[in-house]
Amino acid sequence: MQRKWTLSIFCGLAALLAGGAATALAAGGYGSAEDPLVTLSYITEVAAPEASSRIDSVFSEKQKALKGEIDEKIAALRLEMEQQASQPAFSQQTLDAAAEAAAAKLGGGQSGQWREVSLEKGRQLFGGVGCQLILRRGAAACYSGMINLSSGETLTHGQAVAANNLYLVGTEGCGFVASEACTVLVNGSYTVG
Repeated sequence: MQRKWTLSIFCGLAALLAGGAATALAAGGYGSAEDPLVTLSYITEVAAPEASSRIDSVFSEKQKALKGEIDEKIAALRLEMEQQASQPAFSQQTLDAAAEAAAAKLGGGQSGQWREVSLEKGRQLFGGVGCQLILRRGAAACYSGMINLSSGETLTHGQAVAANNLYLVGTEGCGFVASEACTVLVNGSYTVG
């Protein structure tokens, strides 16, 4: 029995020595240059600044790349806008048709049609270039200058308009201001203000 007992102690000591040796061998790799221990000072002094530097460089590269892409797209859009600006968007015929439609909706007449327009005192009638006006009843003053085709005179701003005389608007926005309620015959585009 003593032999069993000695053999058991010997086996136990051998197992303990083998475990200790294995632990020592395993622990021997830690803390070396190949597998260093990680400490708080290592993280704060080495790892964090290194990671921050890498992140900054990656973001800087991405920012430069994005800025380059954005600049290219802006340049392409600018070129496209300049090309479109140099080309007329609408033909003159389309613009004339739109102007006549707008004048009709605003109460303005179309060329070739005489219309009777009543104005209250203080209201203004502005004619387009080539518009013809005849004061039929009431009193009005010239606004910004017109040509009296009946007498051949040029009317200036503020002068009284003679009844039953044909006036021609030579500059956009010229017309009559009603000194009292009046009726005007209009041939051409106009607006009432």
